Amino acid sequence: MSSVKPHTKYELAHRCLYRTLLCSVVTVSSGLSGSLSASPWLETSDPFLRSSLVLLSDAGHISAPINQYPLRWSLIGDDLNNAEAQSLEDYVQLARSELRYTLNSAKLNRGNKSLEMQFATDQSPYPGYGELSENKSSVSTSVDYLGTSFAYRLSLAYRDYNDEEEIAWTDSYLSLNAGKWLFTVGELDYWWGQGWQHNLILASYTKAPSSLNANYISHNKVLGVWSFQALMTEPENAAYDNHGAVRFVAKPWRNVEIGTTYQNWFSGSAAEDDKQLAFDAKLTLPHFDNLYHSVYTELASTADVVSLGAWMLGWTGSAKVKDNTVRVVLETQQHTNDYDATDWHSGAYPSTSDSVTNNSYLLDDSYSIAFYVQRMNDHSIGVSYQSSKLDGEPVKTTKFMYRMPALSGMLQLDVIAQDDASAGNGQHQISEWSAGYELRF
Repeated sequence: MSSVKPHTKYELAHRCLYRTLLCSVVTVSSGLSGSLSASPWLETSDPFLRSSLVLLSDAGHISAPINQYPLRWSLIGDDLNNAEAQSLEDYVQLARSELRYTLNSAKLNRGNKSLEMQFATDQSPYPGYGELSENKSSVSTSVDYLGTSFAYRLSLAYRDYNDEEEIAWTDSYLSLNAGKWLFTVGELDYWWGQGWQHNLILASYTKAPSSLNANYISHNKVLGVWSFQALMTEPENAAYDNHGAVRFVAKPWRNVEIGTTYQNWFSGSAAEDDKQLAFDAKLTLPHFDNLYHSVYTELASTADVVSLGAWMLGWTGSAKVKDNTVRVVLETQQHTNDYDATDWHSGAYPSTSDSVTNNSYLLDDSYSIAFYVQRMNDHSIGVSYQSSKLDGEPVKTTKFMYRMPALSGMLQLDVIAQDDASAGNGQHQISEWSAGYELRF
C-alpha cells in the first residue's frame, strides 16, 4: 500500500482534465517525430511516453510485451481501455490517461498534420531511446492518416545529413492492415530490446532506410500475448547489400516478457554473409511503497551465433515525487572473452551504415544512469550520464533534454557534453546542442 496520501476525486479529475486540455493544443513528443501522429503504432520518438507505458506494465496493467518499437496499438489498446481507473494510483492513472489520449488521437486522426524544424551543431553520438536525432538541421511537413484497412504518412523534408543536403520523402510509409497481420513499406525508425541508453539488437542511430515489414500478433495459453515480425532493409553506404531480421516477442507470465532476434546481412555471396542472434528479457519486481520497477537484460552473439559476444543488464523504476513522475534507469554493458574470437566476414561489425553503428554492440565496460521527469504542466526533463570504452579508449557523455509547450507547439532543447579519447589524439572535449520545434494541427 502506498504511503502517499491519495488525492481527492476532484483533484484527480482536475489534473487529468488539465493534462487532456493541454495535450489538445500541443503534441506530446520528443526527437521531433510526433507521438501524437495518426499511425498504427507507438513510435520510437518519445522516451516520456514510453516511460508511462513501462509504468503501466510494471504495475500489472499491460498484458502484452512492450520490448519492440514501433509498438502496435493493437497489442495494448484493450488494456488501456479496460483498466479500472478506481484501482489505479493517481500517477499511474495519469500515465494511462496520457496513453489513451494518444491512442484516441490516432484513431480520430487528430493532429495528423505537422510542421517540424530542427537545428543542431552536429549529429548526436550513440543516442539513447527517443534521442533519434540523426540530422544536423531539417525542415519537414507531413500528413498522417489511420483507417480501418490502411494507414500512411506522406512527409517531405529538407535535411542536412552527414554534411550532405537533400530533399526527400523522409519517414513516409504505407501500411496495410489484415487483421492480425500488418504489412508496411517505407521508412521507419526501430528500437528492438529493453534498453534505454544501450541497445544490443537494433536501433535507428542513422537515418531510416527503405524497408519492408510484416508483423503478426496473437495470443494463446502457453505464450500469452505474442508477436512475430520480419524486416528487410536496403541500407545506404554499408558493407552489405541488404539486411534482414526476424523477431519474436511474448509475455508468457504476468511478470515476464521475452524476445529473440535473428539478423542476417547479405553481401551477394553466401560465404561473406554475416549473422547474429540476440535475446532479451524483463522481470517485473514486487511493488513497494509507490515504486514500480523491473530488471532486464539483452544478450548478443558473436559472428558464429553460438557464442556470447556482449551482454547488457539494467534496472528501471518509476515513482511519484511530489507532483512529478520520476523514472530512474541504471544500465551496464560488457563484452565477453569471445567478443574478438570470431571475425566478421565483412571485416567489421556489419550492423553499420553511413559509418554509424546501428546499436551499442561496439561499446565495452559501459555504465549509465538516466533520469526522466514528467511534470504536471507537461514540461519534461531528461538527464543522463554514460561512461564507456570504445576501442579501449574512454568516452564519457552527459546529456540534458528539456521539452516544453511553446507557441501552440512543442519546443525541445538537447545539450550534449562529451569527453572522447577514442580518436587517439588525446582527450577531446565535445559540446553539442540541438533545438527543435513541432507544430501539429
